[in-house]
Amino acid sequence: MKRFLFLITLLTAGVATAQEHFAQTMRVDRYDYIYRRNPWNTSENAAGIRQDNQSQSYAEAYFMKEDGKMCDFSASDDSWTAGARTESIRHFDKISFAGRFQYDYFDGKNMCGSMFIHPGFYPVDILEFTPGRKIKETYSFTGGLSADLNAHWRAGLKVDLTAQNYAKRKDLRHKNKRLDFEFAPSVMFQKGDWSVGANYLYAKNSERVTADEIGTSPESYKAFFDKGLGYGVLERWDGNGTHLNETGSGITGFPVKEQAHGFSTQVQWRDLFAELSYRSRRGETGEKEVFWHYFDTDELGGRLNYTLHTNQYAHYFRANIHWEKQDNRENSFKKESINGVPTVIYFGSMPIFSRRTLNIGAEYEIHSSVWNLRAGIEAEKIGRQSTLYYPQRREQAIHYVKVYAEGMYNVKQWEFTLGMDFRKGGYSEEAFTQDTDLETDEYPYQLTDYYNFANEYYTASRMSLKAGVRYNIKQFYIDLTARYEHAFDVDYLRGEHHVKAILSLGYNF
Repeated sequence: MKRFLFLITLLTAGVATAQEHFAQTMRVDRYDYIYRRNPWNTSENAAGIRQDNQSQSYAEAYFMKEDGKMCDFSASDDSWTAGARTESIRHFDKISFAGRFQYDYFDGKNMCGSMFIHPGFYPVDILEFTPGRKIKETYSFTGGLSADLNAHWRAGLKVDLTAQNYAKRKDLRHKNKRLDFEFAPSVMFQKGDWSVGANYLYAKNSERVTADEIGTSPESYKAFFDKGLGYGVLERWDGNGTHLNETGSGITGFPVKEQAHGFSTQVQWRDLFAELSYRSRRGETGEKEVFWHYFDTDELGGRLNYTLHTNQYAHYFRANIHWEKQDNRENSFKKESINGVPTVIYFGSMPIFSRRTLNIGAEYEIHSSVWNLRAGIEAEKIGRQSTLYYPQRREQAIHYVKVYAEGMYNVKQWEFTLGMDFRKGGYSEEAFTQDTDLETDEYPYQLTDYYNFANEYYTASRMSLKAGVRYNIKQFYIDLTARYEHAFDVDYLRGEHHVKAILSLGYNF
């Protein structure tokens, strides 16, 4: 809490300083609109920040409350979040800056499920089953720089850094530390109506989960090690199957890390923008020469943006596609002492899980001096395959389609927002056994309650309504936004409703 108050003090000081340098107006465009109108801002190429010339900044403190049992298996049905953030885009004679800093403090009740900070991010997961309170702190920073080298060339640099701490306050207690880092140098060439850019990307993420049983209860706490599609190992949390506390391994908890290299290329002709990107990620679980899994991920992405300006309106057309392939292998090894030196001998690895994800979307936005409207459609399909026991395999295909619309209308000092979306999905699954003379064992244990819950949460038909009001006092504002979500005909979820409300106090400069 002291760190949170310190950040609030910094933001307040920044607001006071800004008042001395910027004129006060009745209304300014919201930062998110200024940010979206330049497609280079959402690309990896920071050199494109200077493709726009409008500066905008804001600082705000906010409080968010969420309630309702229509939530993910690992989420809270009663939580609150407090935080502070500031974002800025500034253009000068030959250089431009874009930056963001945010701090979040999350407090959630009745939480169990995944021990990871981002459930499902890695191809393996560890689950616990005693509902309790969880605390999470998030510090994030993004910085972008674009500088003119001469009449045709620009250089850019983008850095993202996020650090998170996560802890549960009830047995089975776990503590997490996660770090995400991205670094992307870039270049751009301009001539006439054409702009061409390219950038390299290096990224790294790591997380470590440690668990303890502190209470005196004789209850035996269990954990489930999910190897994909809910198949895995259910045992006492300190057993070898979960890797959380293996005697003699020399490893503390469950460490996992990834490294990524990638590139993107961008082309802009007048108001038409296109981007193509590729990223290769390589990850592993374990450390100290003991690695339980190796996993590889390849990502391809594409974006297309077109802007049309008329006398009264600005029209934005956006389309995107993202494809991802991930494969996980489990290693077979033994530990021996050779000439008194502990040695790990690897026999090979076996593919145990893979997933293929395709996400596509399209959006239209129209903006005027007093109102803004966005509408779009998004679709995603995921194919998963579990291959824990050859020659058997389990396959699943899961998908959803979502349509949404949101509008904002300005009346003097007031801004009113309304939005809604509808989502519907489905899934199918099959089991296969390849013809072979080999004798096969029974397929590993499946945590069916969790599996059914996760499937329904992803595919359940749902509708959400959003409403917000903002009152501008010169360049200060107070904003209240609420979102209600309702799921239809659910069998495995804990409930059908979820509500989220956010109160923000901020300053535009």
